[in-house]
Amino acid sequence: MLTVVAGDTGLAASPTIEAGLAVLRLVLAGSTRRDLVIRRIPAGTAAEEFARGAAGRSEAWFSQSSFGGPAVPRDSASDASATVDLRPGRYALVSYEVDSAGRPRVNKYFWRMVTAVATSVLIPARFEVPDITVRVRDSRIDVSGSARPGQRTIQVENAGGRAHEIIVGRLKPGKTIADVQRWKRDKGDVAPFVYVGGVTPLGMNVTAQTRLVLQSGTYVVLCPMRNDRARAPDYELGVTATFKVS
Repeated sequence: MLTVVAGDTGLAASPTIEAGLAVLRLVLAGSTRRDLVIRRIPAGTAAEEFARGAAGRSEAWFSQSSFGGPAVPRDSASDASATVDLRPGRYALVSYEVDSAGRPRVNKYFWRMVTAVATSVLIPARFEVPDITVRVRDSRIDVSGSARPGQRTIQVENAGGRAHEIIVGRLKPGKTIADVQRWKRDKGDVAPFVYVGGVTPLGMNVTAQTRLVLQSGTYVVLCPMRNDRARAPDYELGVTATFKVS
């Protein structure tokens, strides 16, 4: 496990982590809410120069070698975690400030470098069997599995041709997936669901897991990212799906 403490002036974390499956635990210790994403730094690139590319939170910056991480913790919670698969190398931990509407403030972020170190020749990478699998593509989301109330494992797989992230929420009474697709997040509209958690941007062909506390009800999963050439966020274009917990 790598615990990352996000305060008002920066991030605190160990400078190294063992390569392989790693749990990233984000702990909020400041006055603002934040998310966390980890992205591999290309060989030969200065860490400071690389981290500057995080400004604007562009979809293109995450498409290559972004391994995801914990989305902002649910209301009243001070921590969230995600399991990612890290190969040996240098990584940038990037934590964006998140506003009251749940939107990352794309130019307000902290970062620090961490190195994944191989401690053996064989680095196993076997995720636990998930309760729910969310496979996101560029035009849709497929959900499989089943879950009962309680703390459950959600696996997110990016099978698309660009970066995607996932928000998980429990639909409010009387609300449907159509209400979600009409929701104007960028305008600060009240969400038609209760936010539960999620996974920050994943690059192409990347898998991550998160554990969320689920209650009985109907859940929606959606991608809030916007293709740099698209007229609207992915979820408004149909990149959504539902599953039930009972």
